[in-house]
Amino acid sequence: MPTYRDEKNGTWYVKTYYTDYTGTKRQKMKRGFALQREAKDWERDFLLKQSAQPSMSFRSLSELYLEDKKAHTKLITYTTKKNRIEKWILPFFGDKSVDTITAADIRKWQADLKGSRNANQDPLSAGYMQNLVTELSSVFNFAVRFYGLSVNPCRIAGNTVGKKQKSLNFWTKQEFDLFISSFSKDDPYYTAFLILYYCGLRIGELEALTVCDVDQTAGTIRINKTYHLINGKGIVTTPKTEKANRTIILPPFLTKCISRYINRLYAHTGNTRLFTASHSSYARQMETHTKKANIKRIRLHDLRHSHASLLIEMGFSALLVSERLGHESVSTTLNIYSHLFPSKQSEVAERLENLCSDNEY
Repeated sequence: MPTYRDEKNGTWYVKTYYTDYTGTKRQKMKRGFALQREAKDWERDFLLKQSAQPSMSFRSLSELYLEDKKAHTKLITYTTKKNRIEKWILPFFGDKSVDTITAADIRKWQADLKGSRNANQDPLSAGYMQNLVTELSSVFNFAVRFYGLSVNPCRIAGNTVGKKQKSLNFWTKQEFDLFISSFSKDDPYYTAFLILYYCGLRIGELEALTVCDVDQTAGTIRINKTYHLINGKGIVTTPKTEKANRTIILPPFLTKCISRYINRLYAHTGNTRLFTASHSSYARQMETHTKKANIKRIRLHDLRHSHASLLIEMGFSALLVSERLGHESVSTTLNIYSHLFPSKQSEVAERLENLCSDNEY
């Protein structure tokens, strides 16, 4: 293999030729290897990736997978996948050849996950472990589809770590009233939590709101972006889905509250963000005022569930709830909240009886 020693600084480098996916002959050079063996290993993995062989290392496959995700998914999605793979998957599978990884290897890895701890030294939740299992399976599916791997070993291994517990926590209006009354009306969090509860926004959508997104005359809020903190840097992107682009009609009391809040902002322009506190700040405020109000503890995202449950209790349809929340489809809404919709079976039977009472069958 064409590896060379750089006499000037005592390191090794690779200069190799390959054919890319368009059939074009190309040259690749990589410098800075301390050992010749490292240079040869890098060249072998590089050429295996270019030739689309499943005998490449899992590390090389994961790099290709992440390159693809970086090109085709949102930055926050790519970053999440990258962090999961680097922290929980590569340490176990990184140096193994993709085509030698077996279902038994997968089950051994899952067993290791069950004994692992997070940064707070707590066991990994079943939901998080399921996310990791799904991520690993996605990498192998990528290899099956594009790199000639015959079978995804995760499908044979199955899931031994458990599944997410589907639970829906929310506040009733009475509970929210106790919570919000523990704030001063001049507190910026007061307005923020009112919007979260009565509009059902995702926290990133709230954090991305600007002055010009609020039409104080029409009484509406326009949702067309979301805010993420990625690697310590705040980034505004398009919303989670296409349907998340929406305009929410506000009740007049909330329009007045938001207008009062905007008028207190110093030297604001149309592009001024309404709420600049961090995600963790909202969580801390919620924790503090939940204790003050002496009500059950829920997550920040559960305020969105609380809005949905409020609408359902008020008798609104799944379609309207879906539009209000910005779900991609009504089926998403029903998958999450179907058990909250009251059963109308008795009412259906009664109305059919009234409709057909004059007929003899």
